[in-house]
Amino acid sequence: MERVTRREWVWAAAVAALTLALSSLPYAVGYLAQPPDRSFIGAVYDWEDTYSHLAKMQQGVRGDWEYRILFTPEEHPGAYINTFYIALGHLSRTLGLPPLLVYHLARLVCAVLLLATVYGFIGVFIPADRGGYGGSPLRRVAYLLACLSSGLGWLVLLLTRSYTLGGITPTDFWFIEMYTFFTVLTFPHTCLAQALHLLAFAAGVRLLREQGRRLDWPGAALAGLTLAVIHPYVLLPLYASLGLYALVHRLRHRAPPWRRLAGLLGLALLPLPVVAYSYQAISSNPVFSAWQAQSYTLSPPPVHYLLGYGVVLALAIWGGVRVVWEWAEPEMALVVWTLVVAPLLYAPLVFHLQRRMIDGLHVPLAILAALGLTQGLLPAVRRSRLAGWLARRGYPRPRLVALTGWLVVAFSTPSTWYLLASLILAAAGGYGPLYHSRAEVEAVHWLGEHSSPSDTVLCSYEICGYIPARIGQRTFWGHWAESIHLPQKQAAAQAFYSDLVTFDRAGMLAHYNIVYVFHGPREQRMGNFDPATAPYLKAAFQQDGVAIYRVLSEETP
Repeated sequence: MERVTRREWVWAAAVAALTLALSSLPYAVGYLAQPPDRSFIGAVYDWEDTYSHLAKMQQGVRGDWEYRILFTPEEHPGAYINTFYIALGHLSRTLGLPPLLVYHLARLVCAVLLLATVYGFIGVFIPADRGGYGGSPLRRVAYLLACLSSGLGWLVLLLTRSYTLGGITPTDFWFIEMYTFFTVLTFPHTCLAQALHLLAFAAGVRLLREQGRRLDWPGAALAGLTLAVIHPYVLLPLYASLGLYALVHRLRHRAPPWRRLAGLLGLALLPLPVVAYSYQAISSNPVFSAWQAQSYTLSPPPVHYLLGYGVVLALAIWGGVRVVWEWAEPEMALVVWTLVVAPLLYAPLVFHLQRRMIDGLHVPLAILAALGLTQGLLPAVRRSRLAGWLARRGYPRPRLVALTGWLVVAFSTPSTWYLLASLILAAAGGYGPLYHSRAEVEAVHWLGEHSSPSDTVLCSYEICGYIPARIGQRTFWGHWAESIHLPQKQAAAQAFYSDLVTFDRAGMLAHYNIVYVFHGPREQRMGNFDPATAPYLKAAFQQDGVAIYRVLSEETP
């Protein structure tokens, strides 16, 4: 197998730097474009989950290690789960840096780790010479596809003039884990989890082929343990793929791989205590159980996966067929990974986590697609009548082949550019959920200094999401999964701020132990209720149309 040279790593570092710069553009625009009276929230996509991660960090800033949900008023014991972001909160406190800054630094660091791991992973699975193309050009094609490609969602928008297909938005624009660029753009823990997944898989394949290095087993073991903490569900496709590959390898070479299987079994068993603790902590806690019951991540119809990988998938099928036909090693392991994930995406066994099974698959598909391009499509172009006709007229075959290769790679990226442009325009144009007024920010800051973290705050959905992320305060609702019994809470909040005279507002506040009521422009858009007229509320903060009221009780002076 050809060694990845220093020159290749320099090229890969340049592509990685470009990827990081592009992924950071929407954030830079958001901060630079914020007007004097508004504040950028620090997120450009999936701000609800970003708020959730920052809320976990706020618990670490307070010195806690046990995780509690801050987007719901129900009391519940904490547990040692979601420790990645809680640990980042402790780091934020130790360094004396704002949690949001530490969050973005972690995103960049984990993205660098992921992009470096991707190129190293490609180097493991692309040998020196495949079908006349050296290892280095193949690796570069695979890396470009892994870093920048997406699907055909842009073509769906162009042809249908609609942002949905069958009522569902194309995955290019919302399915973060499907694409490396989207992952780098958003969450640090997803970057880290995908890097660990790739490291563990590559090490496992080397061990099964008895080509392992000294650090492969402990490295794979550490990666598996860390995955159990960050993304435990990834362990299922990881070890199922390695197990099936061990069986395939055994059938091919007809040698009993007992030592290799024992090592693989040890890797699979090592994280089980961590997984068992997480399962017990969630299942024994009614609030955590309700949270998990709401966390549906079901797979979209198959057509969305087919279009979602588009050109890459078509080429990967071509490359995968050739790998199986030639029984090429170690590329066979990538085919096995793909074949394991496909049924898991619709398996009842993982009903709540179906689409999570695709985590990290973009990279093996990019490698197989590079093989399909260089072993299948480009040789066919070189042999084509068109190439011969052009060659007779002075246009060399190699030039046509090179042009075709670049066009195919470019054709796999328009959705990435569309997504990036959309996020930049949203950040530059002051898109509502990405900004809060300075008065709202000041009100939240006041809450952080004058209330206890356990005091529940009632407000609009957007503000209730922002408060835990900004100050670690508990709110009535604010997250699609972590606000327990969300439909009931949505109805209650809407009724509270409406002008219904029959709604028992005081009873609702007492039932949920709400201590503060937030009232600003967003709450005013929910209804015409004026908290100043309520005898059970007392104004505690007022500034530029934003007010905070303290709920009076018999004990309140």
